[in-house]
Amino acid sequence: MNREEFESVAASLVGETIVSVSYFEIAYENKKQMWSYDPEYDSLDFGLDLVMDSGKTKGIIWGSEFYQYGVSISSDSLANQLKSVREINVSNNSRWQNIIGKEVLSAKVSWSWVKESGLFMPKVYYPQDLELSFADNRRVYISALDIQEKRPTPMSDNLVVFFSSEEARKYGVEA
Repeated sequence: MNREEFESVAASLVGETIVSVSYFEIAYENKKQMWSYDPEYDSLDFGLDLVMDSGKTKGIIWGSEFYQYGVSISSDSLANQLKSVREINVSNNSRWQNIIGKEVLSAKVSWSWVKESGLFMPKVYYPQDLELSFADNRRVYISALDIQEKRPTPMSDNLVVFFSSEEARKYGVEA
């Protein structure tokens, strides 16, 4: 996949109305749901499914199409791809409640880059963040990011979902 193809996949979200959202995380022994441990954001071990009123499902997960790790968008449910993980429908008990039933008005990919060691190594660009906008100036930011002790680490095998541009910017997400 190249950059243009990835942008096209992101753009395919525009015009869709989200009817359900599920998160995918490790099935912790204590059955505690870890995605909601911080009031500023949702933190996902793997990713999320966006179910649209058209019947399509888009899985968003950390991936390695360009470089480990960036945001990846799949045309298939993560439930069909991930085994031995917990799926949690968060449509009615999270900040997604304000987004359910809303049409995606735009999908913007923020590209970042990394340069491998070596004098003549080129920069490798990868999708770090995905911003979805909705009516009423609502926005959702999805980033391949991990946050530990309030310190962000981009390019992580974790996704963070923000529902505020201020919170997203606080952690370095292009908002």
